[in-house]
Amino acid sequence: MSEYANKKTRGAFIAAVFAMQGFGILAGGIVSLIVSSAFDHAFDAPSYEFDPVRSTVPQADYVWRMVLMFGAIPALLTYYWRMKMPETARYTALVAWNTKQAAADKSKVLD
Repeated sequence: MSEYANKKTRGAFIAAVFAMQGFGILAGGIVSLIVSSAFDHAFDAPSYEFDPVRSTVPQADYVWRMVLMFGAIPALLTYYWRMKMPETARYTALVAWNTKQAAADKSKVLD
């Protein structure tokens, strides 16, 4: 990704990429709390003090699965977006030996 940023904003761009990791961790915790709270309100279970066996409802097994599915959505969107991006002009010209395609890809980025 840094190949597409100009020299003035490249550092800020890379810092923003690494800052998104923290936001992702925070968002994951929030999603976990929301899903857990929704299941807690949806299924009435006795307290652990009163009945340790029935305090966890069988549907609670779906909580981690739903959190995992929510976490897969940004990963799938990133994968799709990355597959639609063209290769860098340097790679296309020097490795793939296609200078015409490299020039076309570079003109798309600069426009």
